[in-house]
Amino acid sequence: MVKRFDVIVVGGGIGGSTLAGVLARAGLEVLVAEKAPRFRDVVRGEGTLPWGVAEARRLGVASLFEQAGGTDLVGLRLYDEPTVSKTHHWVSESGERLHEACFSHPRLQETAFTWAGAQGATACRPMKVTGYVNDGTPTVTVDRDGGVESFRARLIVGADGKRSTVRRWTGGDGAEDPEHHRFGGVAVSGVRTEDLDTDNVAGPPGTGVNWFAQSAGTHRLYLMMTHERLREHDIDRSFDALVAFAAGYMPEGSLDDVHQEGPIGFFPNSDTWATRIAGSDVVLIGDAAGSPDPTQGHGTALVFRDVRELSDLLIERQDWPAAIDEFAERRTRYFDVIHEYDRWQNILGMETGEQADRLRGTNKLAEEADPTLGGFGVLDALGPDGLVADAEARARYFGSDVR
Repeated sequence: MVKRFDVIVVGGGIGGSTLAGVLARAGLEVLVAEKAPRFRDVVRGEGTLPWGVAEARRLGVASLFEQAGGTDLVGLRLYDEPTVSKTHHWVSESGERLHEACFSHPRLQETAFTWAGAQGATACRPMKVTGYVNDGTPTVTVDRDGGVESFRARLIVGADGKRSTVRRWTGGDGAEDPEHHRFGGVAVSGVRTEDLDTDNVAGPPGTGVNWFAQSAGTHRLYLMMTHERLREHDIDRSFDALVAFAAGYMPEGSLDDVHQEGPIGFFPNSDTWATRIAGSDVVLIGDAAGSPDPTQGHGTALVFRDVRELSDLLIERQDWPAAIDEFAERRTRYFDVIHEYDRWQNILGMETGEQADRLRGTNKLAEEADPTLGGFGVLDALGPDGLVADAEARARYFGSDVR
């Protein structure tokens, strides 16, 4: 007899496990299938910006950050030179201080997966989903312990990452922007800096160095530059080369005694997205639905937004087809805002030349006139709600009317 669930979630990472736990907590029968026997460090997003932390709180899952041994950061510190910095604190519309949650990605995955089981979800690993059919009821085939099993559900949720297999089950495919630069790095211990409560960025246009306390005793060290420059300096293959390059932009002595605590990994910065988020009783969340440029750090915030939006709709409504259509519309709307914002930020932070310099100058003048830049200047803190990334917003952001 084929086991039936209300929801089958393909992928037991942060998004899949959190969704499974929230739905199970509400009384739904949920299976979350994770193909990996354990979660590994593969250099993925390890910071949830303040607007994403707010989403986690609304879901009642913000305690997962603390359980995973994470840290709270109060703002963004920008270094013009290794010894000169300026801190931008994150604040709410009412002036309340906000924070970013930082963590070890595999540790948070493990925490969320365990939490989902504790809420009543059937959490299985290693369980690889190998097939999908819909003969009126969605059915997935899985490989577990060398045996093949089938499960039915009212809804299949794809939470299987930016190279999602489930994307094809909606009747759509994947799309992505051209590569602009690469982003990545390594986990290290032994960093000696005083900026333990901030997310830190240094480097001139075209080069970025980013570091923050990931957990007690461990930092994540990220670099941003073109693939050609990474290879030129051997940064993507040599820990010593990576550290030597980053040290030139960080406060003196910061990396004198660091030790490698994980793999080195660099990836294209490109936004990727599904051409169809929902269809055939299948819906996508997280990177499977659309992954933003990791340079700007909105990935896990989007995950918690997706989980809240979809879980609210499924719990509140009896008509699930209409619910997932509504989710797809909302998701497309807020992802489009972040997608366009990523493009604007790449011009300001990663492009060089006269045109980019001019836009940086007018953007600074526009920010002096309106620190919120029409809402886009505080997107990291407050999120994409109420924003439309159209030509008018772009002109305001870049100060096209500045004289």
